[in-house]
Amino acid sequence: MDSSLLPNIYDFIAHTYPFSMLSTLEQDTLAASVKIAYYAKDDVLRDENLSGVGLFMIRTGCAEQINNDGTLRARLSVGDSFGYTQLNKHGRSDYKVVFLENSLLYIISRQILAFIKGRNEHVGRYFDDHEYVRLTSTRRYLTDSDDYLSGRLKQPAGAVCQKRIVCIPPDCSVQECARRLLFTGCEMAMVTASDNGELLGLVTKSDLTLRAVACGLPYTTPVSAVMTPHPVVIEDSKPLYQVLDSMLTHQVQHLPVMHAHTVVGTINTRDLLQNSLLQPLYLIKSIHRQLSVNDLTALASQKQEIFVTLMELKVEPSTIQRIFSRIADAFVSKICALTQESLGKPPCAFAFFAAGSLAREEVQFLSDQDNGLVFERPLNDSELQYFRRFTHEVCTALDACGYTWCSGNYMACNEQWCQSSRSWEQYYDSWILEPDAQALLDSSVFFDLRCEYGDAFLVTKLQQKIIANAADNSRFLAMLCRNAVTVNPPLGLFRQFVLTRDGENKPVLNIKHQGINLIVELARLYALHSRCLAVSTHERLLQGLADEDAARELNEALTFLNEVRFAHQYKALLQGDSLSNLMPPDELSQFERNHLKDAFRIIARQQNAAQLRFGKGIA
Repeated sequence: MDSSLLPNIYDFIAHTYPFSMLSTLEQDTLAASVKIAYYAKDDVLRDENLSGVGLFMIRTGCAEQINNDGTLRARLSVGDSFGYTQLNKHGRSDYKVVFLENSLLYIISRQILAFIKGRNEHVGRYFDDHEYVRLTSTRRYLTDSDDYLSGRLKQPAGAVCQKRIVCIPPDCSVQECARRLLFTGCEMAMVTASDNGELLGLVTKSDLTLRAVACGLPYTTPVSAVMTPHPVVIEDSKPLYQVLDSMLTHQVQHLPVMHAHTVVGTINTRDLLQNSLLQPLYLIKSIHRQLSVNDLTALASQKQEIFVTLMELKVEPSTIQRIFSRIADAFVSKICALTQESLGKPPCAFAFFAAGSLAREEVQFLSDQDNGLVFERPLNDSELQYFRRFTHEVCTALDACGYTWCSGNYMACNEQWCQSSRSWEQYYDSWILEPDAQALLDSSVFFDLRCEYGDAFLVTKLQQKIIANAADNSRFLAMLCRNAVTVNPPLGLFRQFVLTRDGENKPVLNIKHQGINLIVELARLYALHSRCLAVSTHERLLQGLADEDAARELNEALTFLNEVRFAHQYKALLQGDSLSNLMPPDELSQFERNHLKDAFRIIARQQNAAQLRFGKGIA
C-alpha cells in the first residue's frame, strides 16, 4: 500500500467507533494493515469474495445489502461496514452487496480483526455476530462519561449503603427493638429468622410509633406484630438510579440491601439526597400535598428539569419511563381525588384507568393522555351527568398539567370511553369477534389497562375478559398480527433516503411509529396469546415469548431506540427547539445509524416470525 495513504486511513479509523476506542499504537498498527479496494457502480460482492474475508468499511460511495431471498437487508454509505457476520462462513454468503456508486473500501482481514477483538472489549462486542449483543454494547458507549455526578449514580447500592444494621428475631419485643435502634442510631431493624438468617420483615422507628405506641400495644409485644413482612429489597450490585426506581414503584423510603440472601446494609432517601436523585420523590410528595388543580399545574414544569437531570445522569430509558409514569400516576390520582371531593359522592363504584403508554408504565416527556372510565352498573341520564362532569374536569386538568389532549380522542371525557362494565365488555366482544380496521385501532389503545383511581376490581375484570376472549381466537390474533407487521422498519436509512414526511414535507425518521410501536404491538400480540397479564412491553416480551433469544433481541432493540429518541429530545430541549419523535437522517450520528440498522433488522426478523406464527389465522 502507498505509505502516503496512511494518514487518511489513520484519521478515518481514529474517528470511527469502535476503532476510536483503541490506543494510538493499536490504531497505527491497524491502519498499516488495511487493504484498499475499488468497486464500480453495479459491481456485486458475494459468496467467496465476501464469506470469511474480513471487515469491509465504506470510505466513499454507497451500496445495498440484499438478502438471498431478494429482500433489502440495509443500505450502506460512508462510515458503514459489513462482512463481520460472514467471518466464519465459507462459500455462499447470506447476502450480496450491490454498489450504487463508484466506491472505495477499506478492508481489515479476518485475522487482524480477530486479533483486535481479542485485545479490545469495545471492538469485540461491536462486531459480535448477534445484533442484540451489539446493541447491548452501545449502552457502555453511550453512558461512558468522566462526569463525577454521573459516575456516583452508577455506583452500586452496596458501595454507598449504611453497613451498620440491626438484626432481631421475630419474637423480640418492641421495647427491645426501640432500645437497639436508639443505641445504634439506625432507622430500621431487620427481622430475621433465627435458624438461617432469612429476612422476614423490617421495623422502622415510624412503625414503632404508629403501630405500637399509638395503638397502645404492650412493650412486650413481639415485633412480628408490627413489622412490614416480605419487604421490598435491592441487590447490592444495583446502581443507585435503580434504587430510586424501586422506591418510586413501591412508595417506600427505606430499602434493605442484599447480597444473595443476606442483608448487608440499608439505604434510604437521605442517601439518594447526597447523590442528587431526590427530585422525582420530592415532586411526587408535593403533588399529594396540593389542595387545588391550580397548585398542581404550578408543579408541572418540574418534569422538564427532572428529564434533563436524568438524561445528564445517563439513567437507562426504561427507568426514566417508570419514573415519569410514577409522576403521571401521582398527578392522575390527585386530580381524581380533588375532582371527586368537589363533586361529592359518585352514584356507584367506578374506576378511572390509564390506557396506552401510561398503562404500560412507558411514559416519556412527550406522552399525551389515553384513559377511560368504567362504572359498576348502567346509569340513568341524571347519574351519568356526574361522570360526564368528572371526566371532563379530570382530562382538562391533566392537559393543564402537561398531559395533552389525545389527538385520537381516546379519553374518558369522550362518552364512548366512559361506560358501564357491561358496555366495556361488549366493546371487547365486538373488537375480538368482529375485528376490522377501527376495532384494531381501538383495541390497540384499550388492551393496555391499569387502574389509576377507584375500584381496581372493575379494571381487573376487563383485563380478564380480554385474556379469556383473545387468547384462543386465532382470527383476531391474525388480524392483530397483520396490524403489527403492516409498517416495515426503515431498513433503507441513509443519506437523503426518504423515510416519511413531517408537516413541512421534509424526510424524517419517525422513531416511534417506525420502530418503537412495532415492538409494542408484537409484545402485546404474544402476551394476549400466552394469557400473560403483564402490561409493560419489557415484561410482556420476557413472559409472552417462548423464544428467549427473540425476547432478548426485541428488548435490546427497544432500549436502544428509546436511548436515541431521548437523546434527541434532550438535545432539542437544551437548544430550545420543539420536541417530537421525528428525526431528520442528517441529524443522526454514524454510530446511531449503524445501530439503528441492527435494531430495525431485529424488528423485521421478528415481524416475519410473528407472521409465520399467527398469519394463517385469516381465512
